[in-house]
Amino acid sequence: MTERLTVFTAVLPSYRYISEFSLCLKMFKKALPDNSSLITTEESDPHSLRDIITTHLDVISPYVLIMKEPALLIKEGTIEPMVQILKKDRSISCVLPSDMRGFRQGRNAIYYTLRGFERFIDSLYDPEDLFISYDGRDPWMFLIRGNILREMEIPEDPLSIPRVLPAKSTCISLNAYIHPFIDYFEQTRSDVLDLIPGNISSLLDVGCARGRFGIHAKNKFSCKVVGVEINPYEAAKAREHFDYVYCGDMLTTEINERFDCITCLDVLEHLHDPEAFLQKMHSLLHDDGYIVLSVPNVGHWSVVEDLLAGRWDYIPPGILCVAHLRFFTKTTIQNLLKDTGFRIISIKEQKNPILDSMLDNFNLLKQAGMEIDEQSLACFCYYIVAKKII
Repeated sequence: MTERLTVFTAVLPSYRYISEFSLCLKMFKKALPDNSSLITTEESDPHSLRDIITTHLDVISPYVLIMKEPALLIKEGTIEPMVQILKKDRSISCVLPSDMRGFRQGRNAIYYTLRGFERFIDSLYDPEDLFISYDGRDPWMFLIRGNILREMEIPEDPLSIPRVLPAKSTCISLNAYIHPFIDYFEQTRSDVLDLIPGNISSLLDVGCARGRFGIHAKNKFSCKVVGVEINPYEAAKAREHFDYVYCGDMLTTEINERFDCITCLDVLEHLHDPEAFLQKMHSLLHDDGYIVLSVPNVGHWSVVEDLLAGRWDYIPPGILCVAHLRFFTKTTIQNLLKDTGFRIISIKEQKNPILDSMLDNFNLLKQAGMEIDEQSLACFCYYIVAKKII
């Protein structure tokens, strides 16, 4: 069993309001060895992380895990290979897990569900080839010897520690893999800007997070941008950039103005009553207004494959996000928009090609007489532009 760890990280106030991050924290705690000490700060700045580390240096365990925040997908047992490297090689002082920026050659990081993530990690394991040299990447998390941490001067940003240590004393574990949700609230979604029709003068961004998309829209169209965000911590950040931000549930928030365009990017699936929501969006649009949506497709091949294997596992962000209350295919979202007074202008599909092995299996089912929609199976998400019908 892995030795007890001392863990330093930031658990931001957003975790209180968002079930995706609550699940991240739960998964992270399950991945820690028994009796580990988790010491946290609610501040995102590096100085706060440095303060909690320096305050607790006299009580740290032989191995210390330092991470930015537990906004990641991690499997139980992930930390064990990192500890084993430190136990076996005294010349190594610091170990990072591998991630999408680098892992074993010959492996394709294709996973969309928890089952797929688990299978990918299992495919990485090699008891002989344990690590590679540190390549200078920005660390999301790392494991360091407690005595090394005590003896060094902690830098202003503790996450820079792997870069200030001697190069040969830091490595990346090939048997430990994580998937961080880097900048989850910072996504610009700039590709969606091209979907907005015409030259708008006002935009309502529902689920605006910290406002990165709204900032780009404001710059491109020189328009008024108003946001709605249910998370008060993120809404406060968006207010720094938007003309106005409402904080609360969209269905109960009173908005007394109309807009040329409303964007709902990965929002509809989080709502208990999508029909009532779209009806309200209809009322908030000018007569010639548009709504732009991005909606994940529950008919994606990875979900179908999991169901055939008897699996449906909620995860943080993804098609099976733990915060999703409703699920859509192309047909259901088309019908819902029609029923709520919208005419679809365009539907753009985000494709994720079906694995050859799965395609062979689906073809066998087709030959057996089953109806198979390969186009739906290969689609991860739909981007939809619809116009208000008067």
